[in-house]
Formats: sequence, C-alpha cells, structure tokens
Amino acid sequence: MILSGGQGGDETVPEGEAMRKYAVAHGIDPNDAIAEFESKTTLQNMRFSKKIIDSLKIEKPKTIFVTNNYHTFRAAMFAKAVGLKASGVGSRTARFFLPNAVMREYIAVVNRQRKWHAIMIVILFLIAFLFSLLEAHPGAIAHLMQGFQNFLNNL
Repeated sequence: MILSGGQGGDETVPEGEAMRKYAVAHGIDPNDAIAEFESKTTLQNMRFSKKIIDSLKIEKPKTIFVTNNYHTFRAAMFAKAVGLKASGVGSRTARFFLPNAVMREYIAVVNRQRKWHAIMIVILFLIAFLFSLLEAHPGAIAHLMQGFQNFLNNL
C-alpha cells in the first residue's frame, strides 16, 4: 500500500506519512505500508507512486488509487499520463462541497486539454455559421451540391 501526498504549508506532517500512521494504527502491517511524501500535485502522486511500484519489481501489479469521488476522473487521466495502469475508487464527499469541487475539476480538465476544446469550439462555430448561411439562403444548398458535383465530374 502506497500512501501518497506531500506536506502543505499549513500541515504539520506530510499527507502520505499521516495516512501511513493511520493505516498502521488500523491493522495494516507496517512492512506493507509505504509513505510517499514528496508529491505536491496529483500528477506527482501518480508519478512518484509508479516509481515505487516499478522499484518493487512486481510482475503485472494490480493497482488501484483512492481519492475523492469528484476527483477520480482527473486522477485517472494523470495515472494514464504517467503509464500507471490503475483503476480509481472515489470516496464520498460532503454534499455541500460538491458544487465547488465539481466546478474546480471541470475547469481543470478543460484547462488540461484546452487545445482540443478550442478546436471543438471553432468547429462548432463554423458549423453554426454554415447553418446560418444556409438558413438565410435556402437555395444555397442546391447551388453548393451542384458545385460539388461539378468538382467531382472534373476529376
């Protein structure tokens, strides 16, 4: 079991170490609990955990990660990005916190793939513009199809 998480500015102990102490106190063999406490982001959690898994030389390790239910999708993106084959399990989040958390995750996913989102917005805009032109000029479809047929005939 790898317990991953660094130490925030307001924390007295790194998250990975705090979780390890908790796990050991609740019955996990200390030899089976490894604390990773250098990471500061989820991407680093996955990257550093993968390094630990690779160093253990386990053939075909079966890997899961546990995080908040709203964070599972993005964490899975990071796991895939670092080559960690893992399934995610999400823990319950208090309802009052969900709207803020889901919005934060949505913005983070869009930001992570902003190039593809920008391309899709341009494509959707062009399609909407084309339909607007066709709506304004109903005969344009027939004219457009005739031009396309002429083009194909000239090939």
